[in-house]
Amino acid sequence: MYFIKPKFWDKKNNSFLSILLYPLSFFYYLICIIRKKTTITQKFKIPIICVGNIYIGGTGKTSAAIEIIKILNKSKKVCFLTKGYGRKSKRDIFLNKLNIPNQKAEDTGDEALLLNKFGHVYISNNRAEAINTIIKLKYEAIILDDGFQDHQIFKNLNILCFDSKNWVGNNNLIPSGPLREPLTSIKEANFIIVKGEKNQIIEKEVKNINPNIEIIYAENKIENIETLKNKNFIAFTGIGNPYSFFNTLLDHNIKIIKQIIYPDHFQFTEKNYKVLSKEAENNKCDLLTTEKDYLRINNNFKEKIYYTKLNTLLIEKESLEEKLKKLF
Repeated sequence: MYFIKPKFWDKKNNSFLSILLYPLSFFYYLICIIRKKTTITQKFKIPIICVGNIYIGGTGKTSAAIEIIKILNKSKKVCFLTKGYGRKSKRDIFLNKLNIPNQKAEDTGDEALLLNKFGHVYISNNRAEAINTIIKLKYEAIILDDGFQDHQIFKNLNILCFDSKNWVGNNNLIPSGPLREPLTSIKEANFIIVKGEKNQIIEKEVKNINPNIEIIYAENKIENIETLKNKNFIAFTGIGNPYSFFNTLLDHNIKIIKQIIYPDHFQFTEKNYKVLSKEAENNKCDLLTTEKDYLRINNNFKEKIYYTKLNTLLIEKESLEEKLKKLF
């Protein structure tokens, strides 16, 4: 099921729709509590590092996971574990080499292909069974892509990702707002990574809930900025928080003529390609998307599209590096 994030989720005050949906959020919260109370947590022989979120989509979770494996790969054999959200295949897939060719996003999920550029990736709908398989394959640690809400698995380190511009939106749980669980759940986290500029209001709110939590800021840089200069673009994307992408382009002074939004993890069809090409032709400009979207695009169409290759810089990450060392 494809999904576009409602705009009212990010309004600071409750809208008519958010108030209308609030009873459903209450029932959703009850279900979450029941699941948490009735789930038996399982510990494993190797460290499990969870990179997750409580705000749905667009928090930089994938980028943060990549930065963590860059740190760990210097001395440890590490594997990503993901469910491969958005994929059609239900079978387990193991990407045991970097950049394994001829993989389709519809089988693996787009995030898995992006992660595979930096590490080995195990894709499974059953995380607990997958962890035991990864252990048998002699890996020394697992980076769990998402999974903060999976209470079946004990995590040795919990890292939550946020975008400072959206923060927690209207602070309501889904479907009334963008939160998978209340902000108070950061009591169970060791670190939060905030994408964006330093924000004392956010820091104060976080520290009031969890005084011991570490806060790290992340900054996105477009590595291939030189290839995008002096061009006009129609920017299109199908990610959880499309405005994060558009804001990044504006921050880097990339000229955008038009913005087009598709649902999260959208599988582009030939019809979509034709519409986008026509838009570009009519506006006398080029097409630009995210690297994650680019991985879902048919190979026959890729040569006509530019994409942003992002590099995430973790600011003052020494405390995170030290904590990761202590896991072993």
